[in-house]
Order: sequence, then C-alpha cells, then structure tokens
Amino acid sequence: MSRSQPPSPSPTVPAGATPRRASPRKAGNGVLWARGGLALLGGYAVAAIWAGALARLLPGSLADAALAATMASFVIYTLAAIWAYAARSVARAAVGLALAAAVGAALSTLLAGSAA
Repeated sequence: MSRSQPPSPSPTVPAGATPRRASPRKAGNGVLWARGGLALLGGYAVAAIWAGALARLLPGSLADAALAATMASFVIYTLAAIWAYAARSVARAAVGLALAAAVGAALSTLLAGSAA
C-alpha cells in the first residue's frame, strides 16, 4: 500500500523527494566566528587599554602599579570575552567592547598628564 504524493511545487525537486534545507549548524558559523574574533581581538584591545589606564591610576611605584594592572588585565580580558558571547547580537557585543575601550582610553588620556 503506497500513498499517493502531491506533485512537487518546485521544478528542481523531483516528486516524492524532500527539498534540502540549509543546515542549522552552517547558518550559525558566521556569527560564531564573528563573536570569536571579537572575543579574541576586541578582548585583547580592551584589556591592553585598561591595563595602561590602571597602571597610571594605581598608587605605588611604577613597577608595582604596572604589575598589578597587568594582573587585572587578565580579569578584564576574561570579562570582555564573556561579553562577546553573552550579548544579544554581534553588533551589540562590538558596541559594548568599543564603549569599554573608549572609556579606558579616555581615562588613560586624562591620567597621562598627572604621571610624574
């Protein structure tokens, strides 16, 4: 007992065959790569900018302030990478990282004049 199938709506798909769909895994690869690039490169940029700002802001000798700022930059890098994947969209992640970098750069610029 075979069922009769309706005619295929597409001329390229033979009758009885199911049309191919785009794989859901392949559709999200571009977004995943974009978020990975933002996490890797954007997180590095944000961490480096904030390390420079914190090195100028922290009290103590220059070497101690630079060491503490470098250690803090690992936490900042981790948080930036988490943000790159946690944001609702890639654009929102990019804007968030750019905003964090801009605030760090502004702070570093403001503190540059006070460095002895």
